[in-house]
Amino acid sequence: MENIQHKHVQVRGLKLHVAEIGSGPKAVVFLHGFPEIWYTWRHQLVSVASKGYRAIAIDFRGYGLSEQPAEPENDTFIDLVHDVVALLDSLAIDKAFLVGKDFGALPAYLVAALHPERVSGVITLGIPFMLPGPSAVQNHLLPEGFYISRWQEPVGRAEADFGRFDVRTVIRNIYILFSRSEIPIAAADQEIMDLFDPATPLPPWFSEEDLSVYASLYEKSGFRYPLRVPYRTLKVDCGITDPKVSAPSLLIVGEKDYVLKFPGIEDYIRTGAVKHFVPDLEITYMAEGNHFVHEQFPEQCSSSSRISLALMEQIQHRHVQVRGPKVVLFLHGFPEIWYSWRHQMVAVANKGHRAIAIDFRGYGLSEQPAEPEKATFKDLVDDVVALLDSLSIDKAVLVGKDFGAFPAYVIPALHPQRVSGMITVGVPFMQPDASPVQFHLLPKGFYMSRLKEPGRAEADFGRFDVKTVIQNIYILFSGSELQVAADDQEIMDLVDPATPLPPWFSEEDLAAYASLYEKSGLHFPLQIPYRSRRSSEDYHLTDPKISAPSLLIMGEKDYFLKFPGVEDYLRTGAVKHFVPDLDINFIVEGTHFVQEQFPEQVNQLITSFLDKHAI
Repeated sequence: MENIQHKHVQVRGLKLHVAEIGSGPKAVVFLHGFPEIWYTWRHQLVSVASKGYRAIAIDFRGYGLSEQPAEPENDTFIDLVHDVVALLDSLAIDKAFLVGKDFGALPAYLVAALHPERVSGVITLGIPFMLPGPSAVQNHLLPEGFYISRWQEPVGRAEADFGRFDVRTVIRNIYILFSRSEIPIAAADQEIMDLFDPATPLPPWFSEEDLSVYASLYEKSGFRYPLRVPYRTLKVDCGITDPKVSAPSLLIVGEKDYVLKFPGIEDYIRTGAVKHFVPDLEITYMAEGNHFVHEQFPEQCSSSSRISLALMEQIQHRHVQVRGPKVVLFLHGFPEIWYSWRHQMVAVANKGHRAIAIDFRGYGLSEQPAEPEKATFKDLVDDVVALLDSLSIDKAVLVGKDFGAFPAYVIPALHPQRVSGMITVGVPFMQPDASPVQFHLLPKGFYMSRLKEPGRAEADFGRFDVKTVIQNIYILFSGSELQVAADDQEIMDLVDPATPLPPWFSEEDLAAYASLYEKSGLHFPLQIPYRSRRSSEDYHLTDPKISAPSLLIMGEKDYFLKFPGVEDYLRTGAVKHFVPDLDINFIVEGTHFVQEQFPEQVNQLITSFLDKHAI
């Protein structure tokens, strides 16, 4: 906090207060809501700056330490949009990431829609894309005492309500009221401030010191402008019709945010209708998050923001680096997800290839099939071929890890004309129904046997939150030993809670995985790969041959090499009966997650393979 610098910048005739930290080449501009102020971003400013960004938070005009406009009653949301663009000009910033909270989400999206060349990406918290205008919030579907309706009254009702208390008490009341999951609604004989019980303590994540900072800033600005923007201008039409935000975007929503109870909002988000306006949008839910989720869970929000910023910058979600003429399609394993390939996507894209990673059906941000228990590996094979068709890709290099290796090698056997090359990590070609693995030689407590039992793994995993399950799996399967439970144990019992994450797997990485599995759950991942069949009859394969040039990357300390029969299958070259043009590379200290553990070595092997075969 002490490293955050403060200054005033001349913007459209007003001096706006700017808090800034960091000096990276990429800028992130944070836009607050109400009753917030620049200080609301204190955690995120420091976090984002530590990752090499120039982090900037402003007080909007009329808020905190920024100047008041001469005629506040004439301002609308468009003034904030113009202010943000003018601020970028004043600070000599050509392009920035915009992060908006509460009503700050509206100018963030509108700047991106009206000035796409100035915006690298958009992250909003609590509020999805919406246009100011009569339909922004459907007040008529809520009782007369709805807080927005009360504060929109232009005759001084909210001013009189607030005026009964000092500024500090007003801020305290609002933070307590709006941290709940219920919409604040007053009775006919009440005002909004009357809903507050003076005996209620501040939320545990909001200190008296934080309250003092907020109070000092609002003592400077008062509430005159904040009642104008957002509340009394929310119904003012901004004159924009059917806008589109083309920038990659992220929406972070607390599951206990009262805004989800606004009529129509939850359906608008969960059905994906919001993507009409923001096509390249990802949505992350935080299970216990409320309307102040970035202050409530700063580490989770900061991780989500940093991860999203890095991905927007490096990968740009199919907008910048991924548009090479040749395609590399990455297929994840378990407990992985598209994010498992974050290092390889960037390396391959930097070599001029179009790099694509998917979430398989039922994983992460992809939809669940209607009947997960009926899914088989053939569904994944068919999905990949259909995906190539949907993206108008004639031919691609397939890169598969763990169970993702299975569709990666079946597709070139079935559809050789669609595959330029095949790379698998950790798992070699294995013919359906003729696996080189001698599973009958493994103990009954072997982890795959346990995960195949209906209901047993669900009960085992269900004792923990998703983040802990992912953490445990990464710790367990980074070792070189097979995971086998005793009769009185479950697989999760094999983890010592004191064991740290592997050094190459950060808390940020864990947060990214957890957020994706919180979306999808673990139901489908237990069906595929563990409980679904792999039958040659499904594919009409008798003695398959893969003619495409192929590469297998194995870690010497991958526990998979201890599956009975696997090492002999590889070292004797028996695998080449099916894959004649196969190179095998072993990474000496590599584990089952070698592409995350040693990304530079794996990247070099992949890019050299692509160069060697002129793919």
